[in-house]
Amino acid sequence: MLLRAHLVLVVSVMATWACSSDPVRSHLVDSLGGEAPGVPKGPLHRPGQPCLACHGGDGPGAPDFSLAGTVYQDATSLHALPDARVHFIDQNGKTYDTATNCAGNFFVMSSDYRPAYPVWVKVFFGTVADQPVSQPMGSPIYREGSCAACHGDPAGTESVGHVYLSPVPLAVPPSPSCP
Repeated sequence: MLLRAHLVLVVSVMATWACSSDPVRSHLVDSLGGEAPGVPKGPLHRPGQPCLACHGGDGPGAPDFSLAGTVYQDATSLHALPDARVHFIDQNGKTYDTATNCAGNFFVMSSDYRPAYPVWVKVFFGTVADQPVSQPMGSPIYREGSCAACHGDPAGTESVGHVYLSPVPLAVPPSPSCP
């Protein structure tokens, strides 16, 4: 009986250790480096980085996100696109909308929306001739909720480049929501 209790304890400890010490996630989090000077942890930090590395449920960050990323104004610059609407629709037709902040960051709390993959995405910003300006993503998201997992800079064989609204430079006024 004592041997059985000892075995159960060892297996429980090993299972807990295996779930909490993912070397791949630890390496990814470590590779992100430190915080940018003057930007406190919070909704404005780390634009363009893979948010779910820390906020994906098993990472060191809280709260947990199901989808998160950064939207830039255009393909050629790293100017944030504030106050855009990011629209998601999953394979079951369930939708969710969120907005970008002044850093271009958006996030969806896991408690608010857990999409069934694949997920289609479209970014909306402003209107032209009373029609909303939008940019759909060319393909659906199949499993990774961090946009920067696929959309890193620079664009090349490993990445398609950052998420943006326009392929050409835009004149977007600064956001009044920025501190």
